[in-house]
Amino acid sequence: MEDITIYGKIIDEYETECPICIVGRMRVREVEYELPHIGKALIISEKCTRCGYKKNDIIPLNIKKHQRIYIRIEKTQDLYTKILRSPTATIYIPELGLELRPGIDAEMFITNIEGILHLFIDALKRIEILTQTDTSQAQEKIAQALDPGTSYTVIIDDPQGTSTVLDRPNSATQITIEYVE
Repeated sequence: MEDITIYGKIIDEYETECPICIVGRMRVREVEYELPHIGKALIISEKCTRCGYKKNDIIPLNIKKHQRIYIRIEKTQDLYTKILRSPTATIYIPELGLELRPGIDAEMFITNIEGILHLFIDALKRIEILTQTDTSQAQEKIAQALDPGTSYTVIIDDPQGTSTVLDRPNSATQITIEYVE
């Protein structure tokens, strides 16, 4: 293991076949890194030397206690509450009938509540194009959740406990964290 900074160490570097173009060589670098809010994590970067395809992934290495985070949205400024969602977390918005489950290739991401709502709208647009199904009613329902005066709860259910709400000074957003046995 080679230290690249005081926060990170190279764990492994290797090449493999590119899954996209098949002919190119995919360079893979795995670095163990100490990240704020997450702790120890494995950062994996992959890039093909031929077609340029690239992918980065962050995998938390410290598993914590299963938790559910409840974020109550009641005013426009609550939409700007930032969250870090781990690759194992499911996001629910029961009042809107929405659920974002982690898939096989789920990634960790940072966004805000507004960004989550836009993820759902974008997914509905893709479904509409692929299946030629009218999703405009569902899209409108989600768009209304972006308007002031709409109240609902965003629930982040994370079995590995690495998801978090990022600090927002002077925020009055109601946030509750429940630890699940």
